[in-house]
Amino acid sequence: MKNFYSLLSVARNAPVDEIKKAFRREIARYHPDKVQHLGDEFQQMASGIAADLTEAYRILMDPSLRQVYDEALSAAPAETAARTHVPPPPAAEPQASARAEPPEDTFGTPPRATPRSSSTAGFDFVKRASLSRLKDAMEELGPVEPAPASGFDVAVTTKPKRGLFKKGDDSVRILTRFVPVVDGDAVADVWASALKAKTPDAILCVLLVGPGMATSKDLSTAVSEQRRKSRNAGPVLVPVDVRDWDALFPPDTPAPVRALIQRLRDEKR
Repeated sequence: MKNFYSLLSVARNAPVDEIKKAFRREIARYHPDKVQHLGDEFQQMASGIAADLTEAYRILMDPSLRQVYDEALSAAPAETAARTHVPPPPAAEPQASARAEPPEDTFGTPPRATPRSSSTAGFDFVKRASLSRLKDAMEELGPVEPAPASGFDVAVTTKPKRGLFKKGDDSVRILTRFVPVVDGDAVADVWASALKAKTPDAILCVLLVGPGMATSKDLSTAVSEQRRKSRNAGPVLVPVDVRDWDALFPPDTPAPVRALIQRLRDEKR
């Protein structure tokens, strides 16, 4: 049996206003306009997740249906829960609900809700889709070559063109790690891995990306702490929110990385 509360990342006693807000937040991630540039597989996954979210919203917003659902959820064992039937939503409802407004908050606000372990399918979809788009954007931006690094989802090194009469730009090693929420713990964890991946012949830049983001103040504090501990030996770390590709750029962010994020951001508009 699908746990609608976990799907929406709300508590079982959540009021209707919280459920409505959670639904709008989650459904915005799978709007057709946001996945139309992806392959058929991703679009089908998004459609299925949107349908589940719509069903959860319909059931939990109706007091009588919610009561029946809560009783079934409490009674159904985990191994047989998938066979518990919940009335399906009307055929047209997923499309209508998918047009719900995107979250009102923007980058730099308090932490946003993120997928939980019980909504693994949705989180995996966001991760696969985001990394796929990131790889495509890297290839579109200019010549890069794979540079695998342990603990990172995508790792490449830029290959700048060398001028005849002037020194070309420095190479940049771009390492990307996808996490459920970009926060202080994620910064500390990725910093240690990045130190092991540093090379003398390229600027090291880490993209810490995910569908949830801590405040810019908290992230700045976390990065400053890691720099202090490593005596400024760490990477240029760029936190990125994959829902709108907003990023927190340190002053020393390499130009190719800024251009990469800008390209992704422009495609979202």
